[in-house]
Amino acid sequence: MKIHCNKEDLVKSVQTIQSALSARTTLPILSNFMMETEKSKVKFVSTDLEMGVKNYIPAEIEADGSITIPAKKFSDILHSLPDGYDVELLVDVGEKIHLKCGRSRFAIIGAPKAEYPVLPEFDKHDAFQLPILLLSDMIKKTIFAASSDETRHVLNGVFWSAKQGTLDMVATDGRRLSIISRDGIAKEQNFQIIVPTKILGEFLRLVGTFDLKTDSTESAYVGVTDNQIVLQVRDTTLLSRLIGGAFPNYDQIIPKKKDLSITLDTQELLAVTKRASLCVLDRGGSVTFDIHKNVLYISASSQNLEFNDEIGVDYSGEEFKVAFNPYFLVDALKHVDSSKVSMSFTTPINPALIEPVGGGYRFIIMPMRI
Repeated sequence: MKIHCNKEDLVKSVQTIQSALSARTTLPILSNFMMETEKSKVKFVSTDLEMGVKNYIPAEIEADGSITIPAKKFSDILHSLPDGYDVELLVDVGEKIHLKCGRSRFAIIGAPKAEYPVLPEFDKHDAFQLPILLLSDMIKKTIFAASSDETRHVLNGVFWSAKQGTLDMVATDGRRLSIISRDGIAKEQNFQIIVPTKILGEFLRLVGTFDLKTDSTESAYVGVTDNQIVLQVRDTTLLSRLIGGAFPNYDQIIPKKKDLSITLDTQELLAVTKRASLCVLDRGGSVTFDIHKNVLYISASSQNLEFNDEIGVDYSGEEFKVAFNPYFLVDALKHVDSSKVSMSFTTPINPALIEPVGGGYRFIIMPMRI
């Protein structure tokens, strides 16, 4: 194999596929990535057997071929190369990769493609499209509520449910829940899956490198099978196994009535909750909301710190006191893009409902005992 390519394209592609490299593995080949010529492009592939990434870059190809390359050392080499030069890569019959850039020369031993796991090809025929901005927004508004506790594996992902042209995404860690619904997918799509947070986080990271306008209509392809999801955007394809098991019946957690509701300025509530969290020394502490006629009192205290503040509200009912983990509330409010937010309660120990004025998504937080 012999190719010539742009150094920046090469660096970006290796960065893109690094998320699927296995840091802890009993298979040494998984610390490599696979590079292969394909038509007029070069394909880069990585996998940890749970998730895989494919990325393509344009290149001048003198001789076709394939090789797997130690990823960490190759990445270090790329970042050391001088700017302003293209890169020449030559693979000899002994699986040695010769790299030239300017006057710099490197050689690194690779391994044949035959030793590398094969990733399935993506068939767009059964896939559907979603605008990148829409898909990103749905993921952002749910992924933060997923659990990182590996003993509760079904909560380590975001639940996707497609039915009759509507896609729901739900995430929970057992103490909070986020749910968003959007219309616009093909009505024949009908599935319920749990998507690992790893591939969703990598999708957000990838899209974050794009220069997307706020009115962009560019779409991503989404393919779903019995045990796999594929997300394809531009020259990159992300593949992942799905999480097996039954997602909790979240509908029974969502409050069906609202005995008390107040509407607040989103940014004001976010700012005061952040200030209150400064007086909570650990993630087990709480912030108290004390609702009185026309005023919401916010307080927090710890061994050496106290905080008190208040916000005016349009409320004339009975006094009501409830406590929250402030970090859960901050996480939810950071993802509200409406200027006003509604908080609804039944009792101080039942789930509280947080909704942007205008709807479309909801956050549920379990209160803490006072």
